[in-house]
Amino acid sequence: MRTRIVVERAGERHRVFARSGLIRAQTIRNDTLSCRIGLLATTALLLGGDTVEVEVEVASGATLELFDVAGTVAYHGRGRSAAWHTTARVAAGGTLRWSGEPFVIADGADVERTLDLDLDAAATLRLRETLVLGRSGEVGGRLRNRTAMRVGGEPVLLEDQLLDPAGLRTHPGVLGVHRVIDTVITVGGPAPSTPPPAVRFGLVGGRAFLTRYLGPELATSPLHQVSLGPR
Repeated sequence: MRTRIVVERAGERHRVFARSGLIRAQTIRNDTLSCRIGLLATTALLLGGDTVEVEVEVASGATLELFDVAGTVAYHGRGRSAAWHTTARVAAGGTLRWSGEPFVIADGADVERTLDLDLDAAATLRLRETLVLGRSGEVGGRLRNRTAMRVGGEPVLLEDQLLDPAGLRTHPGVLGVHRVIDTVITVGGPAPSTPPPAVRFGLVGGRAFLTRYLGPELATSPLHQVSLGPR
């Protein structure tokens, strides 16, 4: 079953509609400023054969703060693939801040992961996602990672990464020796800080930015210093 979260502005508070699937949405705070919701697995994830679907919708004037309660490990699939699909829509005047925990691709895993973002031209987004290829001492399995973002109906970001240990993943110009892809996507508001060695790319004429760090270990990522906004 798909996990669906819809947040609307209702006077001085927020109204939350939530339906849980393999991921449960737990409201932590709901006040005049924002609604804060934690996401946690309802069963062991991610195993071969699993398909996780998360759909998020933020209505006009609402502010949603999402966070992962814990990181996710995609385990050895024993010959079976797994999938994780996320869709988020943010209306005009809406704000989504999403602080993701690491998504780890263990040896033997075969995962398709998609992130689809559809934002109004007057929406605000702060999102962090972290991919780690392999647990400590591992090479990591196969990951097909797709990201698509539209702002005001116009496509502004499209990535399609095939990170296969048996393919070109370790070649120069792909990942080389790196196993961590740490990314912050922002739309609306000022540009985020870019602590070296992270690199920032401007999108949509300076209204949106992708800030990324590639490295051997998550502990060395400077994106821990980048604020996604108040909690």
